[in-house]
Amino acid sequence: MFDYHSIHSAISAVHAKQIFFIGGVAKSGTTWLQILLDLHPNITCKGEGHFPNNFAPLLRRVLDMHNECISSKNASIFKELPGYPRYTEEHYLYLLTSAITLLLHQQTEHKSVQTIGEKTPDNICFFPLLDTLFPRAKFIQVVRDGRDSAVSGWFHNLRVSPEWTRQNFSSIDDYIKMFAEIWATGVSEGSKFGARQPARYLEIRYEDLSSDPEGTLEKAFRFLGVEFGRDIVKRCCVDGSFERLSGGRSRGQANHESFFRKGIAGDWRNYLSEEMNKVFQDKAGEWLARFGYI
Repeated sequence: MFDYHSIHSAISAVHAKQIFFIGGVAKSGTTWLQILLDLHPNITCKGEGHFPNNFAPLLRRVLDMHNECISSKNASIFKELPGYPRYTEEHYLYLLTSAITLLLHQQTEHKSVQTIGEKTPDNICFFPLLDTLFPRAKFIQVVRDGRDSAVSGWFHNLRVSPEWTRQNFSSIDDYIKMFAEIWATGVSEGSKFGARQPARYLEIRYEDLSSDPEGTLEKAFRFLGVEFGRDIVKRCCVDGSFERLSGGRSRGQANHESFFRKGIAGDWRNYLSEEMNKVFQDKAGEWLARFGYI
């Protein structure tokens, strides 16, 4: 039975917890970090909600359409009367926050925690909006060498959308040219937000997570303010390892039919020619250098 007050009380309680959002350019390791964090006993971190990039514009469109209907009637049928109120920007933000919080609350139904996270790669371009909705939230950008992300993205798209991929890109080189600009835009958006909110922003490099998973995960736990010991960190890293997630394959052993394809850093060297490496650096060299990739 629908109980408005009970639901409102439940979602209000969510705001007393530590909320965080993970973002990053596609195929940068956001899912891996999400899984590792979710393995902590006092964290729930799920993906993907697609709140700011999908739900938010749909909600705005619905409210705009309704407002247009009301405005039309106010200006015609009821033009001699004060007219009916319309949804405002504040109403939109309230409804959007409430809708997101409803699903964050659902993440806690089978796991009692004090820290709630959501991962959607596209969050990276919407950290400011999420910050408006959740002013106490923390934000994590996962960064990976854009050339590796491009290669991983190419094989990912061939796996999940082969027809679309082949219709839009004649080769991996065409895809890489397009991806370089997307990567540069994404990491720059995240970094700009981090410069404005340094206390609530953390950058994690895929390469560090790969070479030192325990140390990198400890850094994330400290940032989120959760308690941890060596046993918790080790268990998270074992249960969230590439070997475990891939069903037993070693890192570097590729399976192009798996979401967890290869799990290594530097694979771009196997696919990018010197010419394509130069193209990528021309488009995104500033950010490759800033994150230590060149």
